[in-house]
This record gives sequence, structure tokens and C-alpha cells, in this order.
Amino acid sequence: MNLFKQIKTKLYDGTVVKEGDKVAFVNSDGESCEGLIERRQFDATHMDTGEKLKKGTLFFWNIGFNVSDYRNAFLV
Repeated sequence: MNLFKQIKTKLYDGTVVKEGDKVAFVNSDGESCEGLIERRQFDATHMDTGEKLKKGTLFFWNIGFNVSDYRNAFLV
């Protein structure tokens, strides 16, 4: 059982978000992509840094990245 439960996190620009918030970003093709801040259902490894991302922490769009990795993400 995980005693620590992440309640909120920050976007790259410092905006505080929590589980269930709708966030969007513009991808490299210029398309707007929307999704919800979700909780990881299992451990993952960060795609760029190799950092261990624990089950129960918050993520957006891709389980292998942190919410703050999306530089142009914004709260919808």
C-alpha cells in the first residue's frame, strides 16, 4: 500500500493542477490535444531521464512523462 498520495502537481508554467483537471497542449504537428490529469496505475520509467515514476503519482497524456514536461500545456 502506498501511504503517500500525490494530491496536486504543477504544469511547466507553474499552474497547479489535480487529478481530473482537463489540460491541453499543442503537439509538434500543430494539433491541440486534450486530456485529463490521471493517476499512474503502475510504476513507470521516465522516457528521457530514466527516473522511476511511482504508481499513484499524477501524469498527463503519457505515463512515461511528468506533467511539467509539457512546456506548452495549459488548463482548459
